[in-house]
Amino acid sequence: MSETQISMIGCGPKGMYALDSLCEAARSEPQHRFAVHIFEPSAHPGAGPVYDPRQSNVLLMNFPAGLINAWTNGRGPSFLEWAASGPKPVDAGDYVPRAHVGRYLFWSFERVVAQAPSNVRLIRHKTRVDAVKRNGDRWIISPEDITVDHVQITTGHQDGSRQGEADTRNGIPSPFPIDRRLTQNAVPPASTVRCKGFALTFIDTMLALTEGRGGVFTLSATGYNYASSGKEPRRIAPFSRSGRPMRAKVEAALFTQPQDDAFWDERRAELSHILRTPKATFTHHIWPAFLSCADQVLGNPSGTSADFFTHRTKTTFTPDEIRQDLRIGYDIAMGCRAQDSAWALAEVWRRCYPQLINWISHRELGTDDPRHFRQIAAEMERLAFGPPAQNIGKLITLEQVGIVSFDHMSGEAAADVTINATIPPAGGAELAAPLDGLLRDGHLSIGTMGGVRVDKHAHALTRDGTAKGLSVIGRATEGCVLGNDTLSRYLHDLPENWAAAVIESARQSNALEHSL
Repeated sequence: MSETQISMIGCGPKGMYALDSLCEAARSEPQHRFAVHIFEPSAHPGAGPVYDPRQSNVLLMNFPAGLINAWTNGRGPSFLEWAASGPKPVDAGDYVPRAHVGRYLFWSFERVVAQAPSNVRLIRHKTRVDAVKRNGDRWIISPEDITVDHVQITTGHQDGSRQGEADTRNGIPSPFPIDRRLTQNAVPPASTVRCKGFALTFIDTMLALTEGRGGVFTLSATGYNYASSGKEPRRIAPFSRSGRPMRAKVEAALFTQPQDDAFWDERRAELSHILRTPKATFTHHIWPAFLSCADQVLGNPSGTSADFFTHRTKTTFTPDEIRQDLRIGYDIAMGCRAQDSAWALAEVWRRCYPQLINWISHRELGTDDPRHFRQIAAEMERLAFGPPAQNIGKLITLEQVGIVSFDHMSGEAAADVTINATIPPAGGAELAAPLDGLLRDGHLSIGTMGGVRVDKHAHALTRDGTAKGLSVIGRATEGCVLGNDTLSRYLHDLPENWAAAVIESARQSNALEHSL
């Protein structure tokens, strides 16, 4: 009986989930044999570069520890269970260092490998794939010229270095990996720094250049105090088109929800009814339902949330407005201030996000829906998926002591070093190898929402049908599939569906062999 050849290109968290799903599916089909070529240049598969265990502990998750679980159906320990055996306990609401989560993900990958069934042969390649080319019904993986039956691509945040970007003066095209990019030689103490971007990557950069260089934050009555190490830049000046900052995630132990679970169950049931309506659109039905729900959360008059959101998205924030918004968000997160419309909208978005994922994923939206959704989702990213409250508190403090400046949001500040603290947008806008070549060759297509199109088994969709044996999971599909940046295994079933499809393909191939 022949051995099905599979190539898995990229093995961060999403790749590891797919590998685990394949091993589980193959375990119940011992009559079929599989050779799996894993292409992952990172030293820590499962974690990949984003969750590299070697990065600084000042870089925190913006996802609570209690929601991190690399396993389904209790087959392995959740992050909390795994961390319980370590020297420092972790609470479900903690925002832990990404390096700590990376150690868990790498451990989980090694467990998948160690427990792989006997009919799955794993071959590791610590190389980056340059290209994938069609060869009849099979695929050739370069540069190693391996021919396979199935290709699974889970390359995540591709080409983070972006060496070719040329819009910086004395520039660092990406802060990652921080231990190699933001050295004191590259960013000297007392230098002036411009940062393109004002979101999560900027906050990582800011903390790496301050706390990561020995500066010390201590809690105060209103936030933090900061003791300088003397190794920080003299000024860190972010710039962005809108100037609108991210809102802090709440500290669960300090925060009181204004509504109980029964309220949210009713709201989700109402939304489910709208989503089942055959002609429902995001613009005219779903988003108005979100706005109405946000008003109900706080008992506000109808239209309050709509007016707030319209005003916010049309406003370029001044330095004073930035300071005020950061302080309001931080105080709400710490339980020191009543919730506002920004918090209410963010909470609705977070709580109803799984339903939105199910409705949008694999759907080609028509008319103005794609454009409208992208505009709203970009702002909701700032409101709903921001950093831990402690990081916003530290940003407030560093601005107060003069290390961070909000006075140069247009980017006009002269600086010794410019850092591109942005990441390429998710989806099909900036595909790197091997996805870019597959798109040029017509084996991929881009949907109305901007992501690589895949079906519910993760099979790549061309303009005319399906690219046999080619599958994509993760960030490159954002838009076709919503919410890929989460570590949750429960929001998406693409890894399991893909594995089931590979097994079914092996059954059909073996049946054909026997019939000949």
